[in-house]
Amino acid sequence: MRLKRRDLLGLGISAAALAACSKLANSPSNTSSAIPIAANNETSSAKLRLGFQPPYVAVYALREQKLLEKALAGKSTTVEFRRMLSLKPVTEALSASAIDLGLGGTPVAAIAAGIPIKIIALVERSPKTHALLVLPNSPIKKIADLKGKKLGNPSGKSYYFAIRVLERAGLKDTDIEWVQIENDAGRSALLSGAIDVWGTWDPFYASAEVAKEVVPLVDGEGYQLNYVALFGRTDYIEKNSETIQKFLQAYKQAISWAKDNRQAAVDILVKENKLSPQAAALTLGRRNLIFEPPNDEYRQELINQSQLLTRLGLIKQQPNWDNAIDTTLAKAIVS
Repeated sequence: MRLKRRDLLGLGISAAALAACSKLANSPSNTSSAIPIAANNETSSAKLRLGFQPPYVAVYALREQKLLEKALAGKSTTVEFRRMLSLKPVTEALSASAIDLGLGGTPVAAIAAGIPIKIIALVERSPKTHALLVLPNSPIKKIADLKGKKLGNPSGKSYYFAIRVLERAGLKDTDIEWVQIENDAGRSALLSGAIDVWGTWDPFYASAEVAKEVVPLVDGEGYQLNYVALFGRTDYIEKNSETIQKFLQAYKQAISWAKDNRQAAVDILVKENKLSPQAAALTLGRRNLIFEPPNDEYRQELINQSQLLTRLGLIKQQPNWDNAIDTTLAKAIVS
C-alpha cells in the first residue's frame, strides 16, 4: 500500500528524507572514519554508523583523540560518523536502517509509532541550549504576544519545549501557526520575516545571538530538562552488545576529555562547524556534559512528553518505556 505524505509525517518520516538516507555518504557534511582491523577470527567486518548533530563535541573528540581506535582494537569494525541537522533526520535514518546509533533528544514520537529504538545512555542535561528567538526590534516582547504569529522549528507542532512555553502562558497550540523548517534555514526565515519566532538550539542559537541578529524570548530553563541520549536500532544493539559497550566506553572518555580540555574542545567546534570562537565558546558553555544510564528523572520527563503529545493528538499511544530503555550497558561502563 502506498503511504500518503501525511502518514509518513505522522511517523516523523518524510519521503524526501528517506530518499536522502541513501545519499548520506556523499554529503560534504558527513564524514566516515575506518577503525584499523587487527588480526582476529571474525569472518566479516562489522559496521557502526552514528548519526549526530553539530554541537556534540564529544563526537569530534572521539575522532581526533582516536579513542574508538583504542577501544575497538582487535575488532573488525568500521565506524562511520554522519552529521545531521536535527533529531528528525536522525530518526528517519534509523527508521530506514541507514544508521545504527543516534545522538540527540529522545525520539518520543518514533518510539510511540512502534519503530524499534532502544535508549542506552544519557550524555547531556542542557536546558539552556534551546530558545525561542525573535528579532531585536520585534514587537513580540512576551510569550502572550505569540498569539497569531508564525513559529518555525524543525519539529513543527511536536516541539515539546515550545508547547510547554505556550501552555504555561495560557496559550493553546492552535493559537499560533506552526512552520516546520530545518535549522539551516530557520535563521534566514526569521531575518526575512517569513516566520516571527524561531525555535532552535545551539550552535544555531549561539551563532545568531553572537551576531546580534536575534534575542531570546525564552530559553529552555524551567521548561524542559533537555537530556541528550544515545539510542539505536534495537536489533543492532542486541546483536552487537560488545561493540556498543566499547563505543560507550570511548564516548565516556571523549566527554571527560572535552571537560578537561575546554579550549581545545572550543577549537574543535570552531573548526568542524565553521563557527566564530565566541559562538563556539557560548555553545559549549551552555552544555552540561554527563555520562549516565537513563535515570528516573529522565524517564519521568519522557512520560510527561508522551502524555502531552498524546493529549494533542500527535501520537496515538504511550510508548512502553520499559521496553525502550536499557540501563545495563551504561551501568557496566559507569561501574
